[in-house]
Amino acid sequence: MNSLENEKVDDYIFCGDMITDGFENNEVLDLIKNKTNNVVAGNREVSLVNYDGSSWINLRQWQPMLYVHNNLSKENKKFISSLPIFKIIKIENKTICISHGSPYKDRDLVYSNSCELFNKLIEDFGCDIYLFAHTHRPFYIQYRGKYFINCGAVSLLATGQLLSTYGILTIDHEKINYDYIEQSYSFEELKTYFLKSDYYRSCGQWSNLLIYMLRDGFNYNCDFIAYLNEYSKGNNQVNNEIWNEKFKEYMKIKKLKIL
Repeated sequence: MNSLENEKVDDYIFCGDMITDGFENNEVLDLIKNKTNNVVAGNREVSLVNYDGSSWINLRQWQPMLYVHNNLSKENKKFISSLPIFKIIKIENKTICISHGSPYKDRDLVYSNSCELFNKLIEDFGCDIYLFAHTHRPFYIQYRGKYFINCGAVSLLATGQLLSTYGILTIDHEKINYDYIEQSYSFEELKTYFLKSDYYRSCGQWSNLLIYMLRDGFNYNCDFIAYLNEYSKGNNQVNNEIWNEKFKEYMKIKKLKIL
């Protein structure tokens, strides 16, 4: 975020999943609230808002989400509860549709070749620019005279690179310009930062996956959940014994040392 603050911009846009894969969740949300109103919910915020208050307790699978739920301030819980899954704003004479997955569903996977979805968005919303997140994979295309953009991820980019990425959108009357920005980071500093955190002490296995994702730019977290789902047949209430067993198996398969 410090690098973002060095840019000369008029406003900010946040496309969701601001929290849960880390431990300074209140600080992140407080900073965002002070920056802009152009914020939508990602699937992480939606899951937290919809938590029933009991189903995550004593399940290691849900410990990272429970950790955030228990540590979020009352004000920030109210804030994420107020967030829509999409928002349309106007800058100059251009309309921008902001979403995490898509305006239809927060977990929709949108890629540069999602032309069927792009056609539907153009027909349903008629905006000039569409902004997405969720996949942690950047793209920027023009299609049928509209702009479709995913700027990647400020953290946990899934492209095999040690990068933090974001975009700067410039609108000047009829002219639209997009700059894709890459910032390198020190993996060792982030690793140490994680290992010293209370989040790591509470959510060690999930933190392992996050740390290696920061190192390799590969989404070990989603890949591990897919591996687990093959065994559990999609059951999202896996007991701790199975979770621990499958985590150790997965780390061995991927040749990752448990930190």
